[in-house]
Amino acid sequence: MQVWHSVMVAVSTVNLLAALFLFFRSFQWKKREPQNTRYFLLLRTMGLIFVSIALYRSIFVSSYPDRLVWFDSLLNSPFLIRCIAVFAEMSSIGLVAVIQLKLSKDMALSGGVGKFPYVSVVCIFFAQFFAFAGLITQFLWPFAIEETLWALAYFCVIPVAAAGLKGLKKQEQKEKHLKFALVIMLLWCAGYLAFQCFYALPFMYYGELAQDAGKLIPENALNLAIYNFMKTRDFNTWGGIGFFIWHSGYFSLCSWLALIYMSAPRKQHMD
Repeated sequence: MQVWHSVMVAVSTVNLLAALFLFFRSFQWKKREPQNTRYFLLLRTMGLIFVSIALYRSIFVSSYPDRLVWFDSLLNSPFLIRCIAVFAEMSSIGLVAVIQLKLSKDMALSGGVGKFPYVSVVCIFFAQFFAFAGLITQFLWPFAIEETLWALAYFCVIPVAAAGLKGLKKQEQKEKHLKFALVIMLLWCAGYLAFQCFYALPFMYYGELAQDAGKLIPENALNLAIYNFMKTRDFNTWGGIGFFIWHSGYFSLCSWLALIYMSAPRKQHMD
C-alpha cells in the first residue's frame, strides 16, 4: 500500500509540473492567436486546478462513504476533501464543456447539439449537493443520485464529440490535434459509462440501497462528517483491487485527460 501511495504522489507531482508548464505557455499565445487567448487561459486555469487538487488527494487519500483516511489529520478529513473536490470536479467538466462550446461555435453544429455542454455542467453542479448529502448523512441513496448525474453528464458529451469528429472527417491533417482530443473524449465516455452502467450503479449503489433501511441522521451529523474518520492502510478495508483501480485512475488517467484538454484543441481553419 505504501509503495502504491508513493508512486501515485510521484505521478501526480509530475502531472502538476506539466500543468504548470502548459499554464505559463498560455501567455505566449497573446501575439500568435489573440482571438483565442481567453480560451487558452480558461482551459489551462481549470486544468491546473484539477491537477493541483489531484496531487493533494493523492497525498491525503480518503473515502467518502466509509470515512477512511490515509493520515490521522484534519487535512485528510473527508469533509475537507469533499469541499476542495467541488473545484476539481467543476473544473473537470468545465474543460470538456469549454472545448465543446468552442467546437460548436467554430463548426456551427446544427440543432440542439450545442446545448449539451450546458447540460453536462448543470448535472455535475447538482451532483455536488448529493455528494455532500451522502457524506454527511451516510445514506447511500444520495451517492447513487450523484453517480447517476455523473453518468448523464458524460452521456451528454458524446453527441457533440461525435458531431465534431463527423464534421472534421474530411479536414486537413492540421486538424489532427482536435481529432485526437475528440477521440480521447469519446473513448473516455465509453469506458466511464460502461463502468457506471454495468457495474457501479447497479451493484455498488442501487443494488445496495437496502443498507439505508433503519438509519437515522444524528444531530451532530455535520460535526461527525468533519472530525469523525478512521486512519487505515489496510488493503481489504479500503476495498481491495477496486480501490486500486479507481484511485489509480483518478490520480493518473484523469489528470492526463486534463493535460490533453489544457493543450487547447481547436479548429485551425474556418470553412
